[in-house]
Amino acid sequence: MPSNYLGFDVLIDNDDGTTTPLPSQAVHVYDVTNEAALSDISSDALGHVDAGSLNVAVGTAVRFHVTLPDGQCGYKDEVTT
Repeated sequence: MPSNYLGFDVLIDNDDGTTTPLPSQAVHVYDVTNEAALSDISSDALGHVDAGSLNVAVGTAVRFHVTLPDGQCGYKDEVTT
C-alpha cells in the first residue's frame, strides 16, 4: 500500500526575491483524503526533503506543512503516486 511523494525544499521567502533554506526542520504530514495525521519527516542539513514513500494508497492527497515558533507557516499539497 505504500505510495510515493516527490522531494522538495523547505524555504523561507525573505520578501526581497531571495529565500533561506530551513535545515533540520520538522515537516508535518497530513493525509487530506482520509483526514489523518501521519508521521513527521525532516528536512536535511540543506533544507531539502528527499522523495520518499508514505503508508497510504496511491492517489492520496497529502499536505506537508511547517510552522515556525514566530508564526510563519507554509505548506505543499501533493497527490501520491
